[in-house]
Amino acid sequence: MSKPERLARRSAWSRAGFWLWLGLSPCLSCSPGAAPTEGSETHFLKMCDGGCPAGSACLCGVCTTSCESTADCSQHGEQASCVSLAPRVAEQRCAEATTTTICDAECVESTDCSWLGPDFACKSGYCRTSPATGEPSRTDCQPSNVTAQDVAVLGDVLIELSTFAAELDQQAQSAGLLAPGAHYRNYAASGTSFLAEGPLSIATQYAKARAERPVRVIVMNGGATDMLNDACASDPTPACPAAQAAVRGAELLFQDFAADGVEHVIYFFYPDATNNQSLKSGIDTLRPLVQNVCGKSPVACHWLDLRPIFAGHPDYLVGADGIVFGDSGAQAAATAVFQLMTARCIAQ
Repeated sequence: MSKPERLARRSAWSRAGFWLWLGLSPCLSCSPGAAPTEGSETHFLKMCDGGCPAGSACLCGVCTTSCESTADCSQHGEQASCVSLAPRVAEQRCAEATTTTICDAECVESTDCSWLGPDFACKSGYCRTSPATGEPSRTDCQPSNVTAQDVAVLGDVLIELSTFAAELDQQAQSAGLLAPGAHYRNYAASGTSFLAEGPLSIATQYAKARAERPVRVIVMNGGATDMLNDACASDPTPACPAAQAAVRGAELLFQDFAADGVEHVIYFFYPDATNNQSLKSGIDTLRPLVQNVCGKSPVACHWLDLRPIFAGHPDYLVGADGIVFGDSGAQAAATAVFQLMTARCIAQ
């Protein structure tokens, strides 16, 4: 289905003042699949510190095999697939490797990894047995030649009603990457801030940006609007329809980014809401799901959790829900985003 056809078929949504009615959606990450043959010894996706058996290699920190198609991964189980290493290399989660695709197991929830055994959990979009090792350092950044018009800012009220975008511009201007008075392209709006599909989704912001000119780098947030929906208020679990719809919308959005040649996404996720426990619970539920969607994205997606940055700074947040950036919060968030862009060689 083409993008215009997909957009035309998206369901109707209520006003984006943070409320949405959602019907049930199918579980996005619960499809059954066969585990490796019972009784067989498998080292698939085990950490590499002890070496790998013959026939496999230590790639991106785990024992696996290179591949050209998913059919090459059938030996590891029906849910194994052939995925590109390129996004994770760009994110500096994996060192440079001669192999471009490996057999791996994508996930959104840890239950997606149960077919591999009880020791596996979903970590940044892939099934793993232990926390990821430290990111390889990079000191050899080459000029990225990213201009003001190459960067699009997408998201919700935290951006629209704060100085975040202006602060991000100031960071780039101070670094000499933007000329005085130049601005990154800002499309963030509370009225189109759902991750879930529909005419009020962040996808419509991106469609507007793409129609104006191609985008190389996206800076975005998203998810709070979805989780202020009544359907999740009383029981915010990963199975909640709003959470499932947000995950599906995020997956489709990242697919669109990749298809259009977007090179990097910087996804900054929310600090703790200070005055709304229901919203905090919803965001806490959605956070690992969206982080895993970001982690397995076909375009390099750099995740930034704002909680450590905002901890101990209640003055960073304002508003009735305690989630909107105050001036100091907008500055702190923009500084953290730009530092990540610099560390990952995106803003050079």
